[in-house]
Amino acid sequence: LFAPVASAIASVLIFPLLVWFSLTLVALAGMATREDAAAERSMLPLFWPTLIASIGLDFILGYMKAWPIAGATLLSPLTVLGLVRALRRRDLDAQGFYGNLTQLLQRKCVLRRGRGLRDFRGIVLGLFAGCLTLCLATPMLRAFIAPYEGATYTAASQLGNRVQSMRVFLTTHGTRTADDLPDYQAYNLARILWRFSSDPRTAGAYNKVVVITYDDPARRLAQEKSEAMLQAQLLRILTPTHPEAIAFPLPPEGGDGQPILSFTTPRVISPTLKGNTRDFPELAKAVRAAGRVYISTRSDGPPSSSGQLVLKSARAVGTSQVLSDGSLEAPALNLSAPPAPLSVLLARPTRPRPSQELFLIDYRLNLQQIRAPISVSQVLQGQKLYDSTTRSWKMPAQFFAGKLILIEALAPYSHQTPAGPQGELEIQAQATATLLQANPFGTLSFGIMAALVIGLTTLVGHLCVGRAPLESLWRIAFPILLVGGGCFLVTAFGSVRADPVLPVLGGSLAFLMVTQFTFAMERDERSRNRSLLARFVPPQAIEELLDDPEGKLGLGGKRRRIVVLFADVRGFSGFAERSTPEEVVATMNRYLMVMTDALNEHEGILDKYTGDGLMALFLINEKEAATEVLRAVRAAEAMAMAVHKVAKTMEAEGGATLAVGLGLHYGEAVVGLVGHPTRQVNYTALGHTVVVAARLQTLAAGGDIILSDAIYRTLPPGSVSAEAGETVTVKGVADPVPIYRIRTTAG
Repeated sequence: LFAPVASAIASVLIFPLLVWFSLTLVALAGMATREDAAAERSMLPLFWPTLIASIGLDFILGYMKAWPIAGATLLSPLTVLGLVRALRRRDLDAQGFYGNLTQLLQRKCVLRRGRGLRDFRGIVLGLFAGCLTLCLATPMLRAFIAPYEGATYTAASQLGNRVQSMRVFLTTHGTRTADDLPDYQAYNLARILWRFSSDPRTAGAYNKVVVITYDDPARRLAQEKSEAMLQAQLLRILTPTHPEAIAFPLPPEGGDGQPILSFTTPRVISPTLKGNTRDFPELAKAVRAAGRVYISTRSDGPPSSSGQLVLKSARAVGTSQVLSDGSLEAPALNLSAPPAPLSVLLARPTRPRPSQELFLIDYRLNLQQIRAPISVSQVLQGQKLYDSTTRSWKMPAQFFAGKLILIEALAPYSHQTPAGPQGELEIQAQATATLLQANPFGTLSFGIMAALVIGLTTLVGHLCVGRAPLESLWRIAFPILLVGGGCFLVTAFGSVRADPVLPVLGGSLAFLMVTQFTFAMERDERSRNRSLLARFVPPQAIEELLDDPEGKLGLGGKRRRIVVLFADVRGFSGFAERSTPEEVVATMNRYLMVMTDALNEHEGILDKYTGDGLMALFLINEKEAATEVLRAVRAAEAMAMAVHKVAKTMEAEGGATLAVGLGLHYGEAVVGLVGHPTRQVNYTALGHTVVVAARLQTLAAGGDIILSDAIYRTLPPGSVSAEAGETVTVKGVADPVPIYRIRTTAG
């Protein structure tokens, strides 16, 4: 085991070297692609998860004692190199790879049925979350959740303990008044959960097991003589009572005065360990005379020849060692490692060995709930003992007949349990009672637990997909609490341990994964909508539309001050007659593209293309009207100059030479979404201002910009060189409109 564990640790210790080595390969991969200067950056999103997964693989292989394993981490950059080369052949990078995965999930898991859609993405992600959760049940990763499992098992055991002890009390003592009941709360709970809790007759298994512990007079007696001599004396007293079996630990061996911390008392005692070795022959003689003795040992070292004599005299030798089921509060027995646990040896004549290797001890009914502890002094003095089953005092010969007697060690090793700190032999006694139950306490099979976890995570995923976290939380609270609470109650009152940690953890993981996926989908959709709207509206209008498209800018819109710009390509009709459709489209796209770029640079809103021209809007803040109206005029000038440059280029190429005429007017209009309320809409402006701007555009020659008097008077003085033009009459407008003309170099 040392070699693979050392290799796994080395994989972490040399992590900086691995990172340097891996990043070097990343750079080499970027050079190897020779297709994109950003190939190195495209590897990084794939490199880190692959490296972490490789280190995890190292630990898993180390746990499985595979060799060699250090190479697993070194393979991660090579794996990334292969992935990037494969992606680059498809013109993809890491971001594109993740995007394709999202699209694949969207395409395969969203199906159309009739007029509606069936979204299975939540189920798929929930299934994935369930599989990740089940990975925590593997021996390698179980340490992360074992403390929580131990805590829930302790709580369930204590709840079951209270109810079971009350049931035993009611069964043996009959119905009492509320004042006579030791725990009225547990009595009510026992009545409610009567059908779900275990059969109270299982208390018979606990009545069969008796634990004898050392009290202070017995400790002093052991110090005067030895623990081995005191055990021999107890055997000679207990053997005539005809117990079914007697078990005790082999006393320790060592030099005089070696201190041993007593578990049951806070002070240090120093038994004469040398006396144990001296009295081992006498103890072996008592063991042979009893004939039904089981001895427990620890693997602290081989016993001496005298100790071997005692072990050979016993019927069988078992171990008193216990291990934790991942938590200090959940002791268990390892049934696969020799020697066999003492509890299995004691219960073997009547009960088969449990199927699982790790046997969890049932603490839902504690031995101390059945009877008070019996001390060594009571046995030595032959005192009467109280039998809780018959509710009577009995002599030792009657009390111990047919019982399994376990004598605790003088200085026992203590362990934390759901019933509090206990010595090793007390835990073995509890385990023996568990094995002797009519329905021995077991653990829910992995297949059933996996089905429970997968079922819950897929349900949670289906309920959460496409919904906000708070809305999802209300939907999944009931199924998670139902499954978690059901597992808790089954553990407390059923015949198996159904731990609620994995289902609750799986449901929580599915909730986080699916809600984050929903958030990512909404973010991507918002990004796509923003990119789409950016082709038509400025950034300030985009956020307004995305936040509340039918509230703030609903059909009908709202009144505001704007500048309306119309642009039209002059000479287009003659050019269209002389050219092929393909030439017309290609030429107009070149002109419209440069005009749109100039418009976007000045934060104008593209309302629509009008065939050979366009309509644009500029939203004006009245407090800064002069500056913002000037921005609209500068946009018109930039559009005219851009068209002039394109015309020069096309003339040099032998193409058509066209010019553009523009008209602008400033005033109030209704701005908003216009069209069908549920289908196609257009963000536009309506009103007198739009009509005037369209009329002014028709008066502009190629390269001219026509400004209305409202615009000219709003501009900062001297900011624009414009010629005063004639006064024009606009259809539908009573008063003539004065105009101003700007002649650009395009003219």
